[in-house]
Amino acid sequence: MQPNDTITLAEAYDAMRIFVEAVWRRLERPQEEIAFLLAGLKWVDGAPVDQAMWQDWLAAAQSVKEETVEPP
Repeated sequence: MQPNDTITLAEAYDAMRIFVEAVWRRLERPQEEIAFLLAGLKWVDGAPVDQAMWQDWLAAAQSVKEETVEPP
């Protein structure tokens, strides 16, 4: 991917979840808080297990969209 490539909100949500899980695995899974976070981020029946996390994710995405962010 290139820095200016676009993805959907759902794809970005999954990318974030996969990233957090990769870090958790690299740290040999000692952090219970990360395990708890990952459990809430998983999809079940087409929606995240924890709907509050999805709403927080949408709010975060909206705040980024409204700001002018310089690409890396």
